Amino acid sequence: MNVTSEWSVRSAGKEDLNKIRSLYKSVWSYNRPEQFDQWRYFSSPDCPIPAALAEDGDRLAGSYTLWPTELKIGKSVFLGAQSMDTMTHPDYQGQGVFTKLAEACYEIAADRGFKVLYGFPNPLSYPGFVKRLGWTHTGDITHWIRLIKPSGHSKIPGPIKPIADLATRLLPRGSKRDFEIVLEKPTEQDIEPLLTHWRSESGTCRIERSPEWLSWRYASEAENDYQWVAAYRNGVLKAAAVWGRQNSAWGAVADNRAHLVELLGQDPQALEAVLAAIINQAQKSGAILLETVSNIDRICRALRWAGFYRHRQAPLIIRGLGETNFDTDILTHNNWRIMGGDLDTF
Repeated sequence: MNVTSEWSVRSAGKEDLNKIRSLYKSVWSYNRPEQFDQWRYFSSPDCPIPAALAEDGDRLAGSYTLWPTELKIGKSVFLGAQSMDTMTHPDYQGQGVFTKLAEACYEIAADRGFKVLYGFPNPLSYPGFVKRLGWTHTGDITHWIRLIKPSGHSKIPGPIKPIADLATRLLPRGSKRDFEIVLEKPTEQDIEPLLTHWRSESGTCRIERSPEWLSWRYASEAENDYQWVAAYRNGVLKAAAVWGRQNSAWGAVADNRAHLVELLGQDPQALEAVLAAIINQAQKSGAILLETVSNIDRICRALRWAGFYRHRQAPLIIRGLGETNFDTDILTHNNWRIMGGDLDTF
């Protein structure tokens, strides 16, 4: 049924969560955990989310939200956001809901001081972003996969399941070497040198990381059972990582795919050590695979050493807001550094 009645656009607040969840179910035929949505929409440490709703009476025709984060552009930090959760109710398709909501949301964000937007659109939404909304496709970021227990995937035929699992055990996984592996979050004092290096590289564009951001991004409320793995040598933290997967709160939609969302450190052997530990933990948990996205050279090398392979490419799109002059070009793809946790889908 196509509804042609009038709908209007307004900004969203906490009181709209139930309407947004109802719209999500109408679009995707299921709902995410309520605690996840509370965390995702209304707990950002940077500022309230910019969100625009298309409302028709007591229901929503559509919703568009941005996920706030600080961005390190060259030498300075700016308020930025990732484009996420663009939804149009099936009854309102073809009425320009997506475009009008996007423009309204960008205006809300600009008024609040946001300077840069980034996103990873799916094939259906990509044309709208690039052709109608002024986004630039700067290039692609590699999506990496490391098989863990492929027999758990529904598309693997029964007769070859044991063979598939055996084959994955032959993949390289890295070595823990002489590092002390600790399966808990490092202290702020221990992790600060790794974060300092993350922030220090000049001439790049990246999501700013701080102890506060890490605590929020990988909080239990995200319902992904995030776990830290740290590699120490002589009492000094050399590398740290976070991985997780959707837990039982997701019900039937949990797909048993584990996500590598954070990998910090400069020491190649330490990166190899934390990856080896994560692969071991993922195997014990019964995950079918481990996945991430990244274009950071040292991380990509470590992923290959641990048996990850290039699965596909995710388009990175960028849009500036206002007339800000940056000391680093935000539309040059090679300036961007991306890691798994920078995507809202991970």
